[in-house]
Amino acid sequence: MRKRSVFLVLVSLSLILVKCADETTGPSSEEKAGTLKWSFETGGDVRSSPAIGPDGTIYVGSQDNNVYAINPDGTQKWVFPTGGLIVFSSPAIGSDGTIYVGSEDGNIYAINPDGTEKWAFPTGGNVKWSSPAIGSNGTIYVGVPSPGSDKLYAINPDGTEKWAFPTGNCTSSSPAIGSDGTIYVGCYDYNIYAINPDGSEKWAFLTGNVINSSPAVDIDGTIYVGSQDNNLYAINPDGTEKWAFLTDGVVGWSSPAIGSDGTIYVGSQDDNFYAINPDGTEKWAFSTRNAVHSSPAIGSDGTIYVGSCDSNLYAINPDGTEKWAFATENGTLSSPAIGSDGTIYAGSGDGNLYAIYGSSGGLANTPWPMFHHDLKHSGRVGGP
Repeated sequence: MRKRSVFLVLVSLSLILVKCADETTGPSSEEKAGTLKWSFETGGDVRSSPAIGPDGTIYVGSQDNNVYAINPDGTQKWVFPTGGLIVFSSPAIGSDGTIYVGSEDGNIYAINPDGTEKWAFPTGGNVKWSSPAIGSNGTIYVGVPSPGSDKLYAINPDGTEKWAFPTGNCTSSSPAIGSDGTIYVGCYDYNIYAINPDGSEKWAFLTGNVINSSPAVDIDGTIYVGSQDNNLYAINPDGTEKWAFLTDGVVGWSSPAIGSDGTIYVGSQDDNFYAINPDGTEKWAFSTRNAVHSSPAIGSDGTIYVGSCDSNLYAINPDGTEKWAFATENGTLSSPAIGSDGTIYAGSGDGNLYAIYGSSGGLANTPWPMFHHDLKHSGRVGGP
């Protein structure tokens, strides 16, 4: 009996020691948050926002003229060469896995999941700025600035033209799609256009300056978009103004995200990142110490991630306090994406795509939690 007791005591001590060893082996997920998981070097600035496929593959464009497919462990899957720079045009992933992206060479490329070309649609303009959006029926929408022929194109999934809507001047904004199929896009003629699915104009809303940023669409149909007149506009579904929030700098490139409580998040060139209440009043402002061109992404725990031209990627608590900051070498301009495991992916002017440990369990389930709505960059309410 005594031997059995001694044996049980020894087993218990062993289990305790194993438990203690497990608890002290490596940092916790909270301790790792904000630290580097891996970095992938391209040959040029990475201002394009990464899209993430269902298998975890990360797709991103670079100013070395290439689209990269990167495995979740940071190794290269494939590289697809285009004929020109890819600046803010971010890849979008179709329901069949096709990757769509624009290039300075004037083409919209459709790339198969294995990295081979499916088709190229020539626009006659420059598509390095506007990111494609994908309708529920597979139609691809993209803005094309072309001298004297600025358009929003609707392209069929087979690469043929569906229609082209002429805008006033330089369509570099990335389009967004509402729940009823209306397409919203900004333009250098100071207008945000609402375009019906058949290519006809629904309405145009005039702001005070150029619109480069992409609209975000709320569950009630409200459209939020920034203008270089320093305002973030809230526009009703009928094209009337709901409110305008004035900052001290251009709200030019940062596109809004919408939180679960209706808070709107957006960056400005006045060196601040703003949280705005649904009634258009300021909730808080977070100083980033330089302009914010990056669009925010919201994590499942409410943490907001955004890049700044001060070369930091910031994690901001829902109350507007800093959680952590991750420093890159040269201006974090890319809009971050959050993987299903909580990893934060963001590009930098130093030519790298960074994978950073995050504290969120993945992307938040909100009306519009990141640039172009979702990890596939559908740009569509109700997208994947």
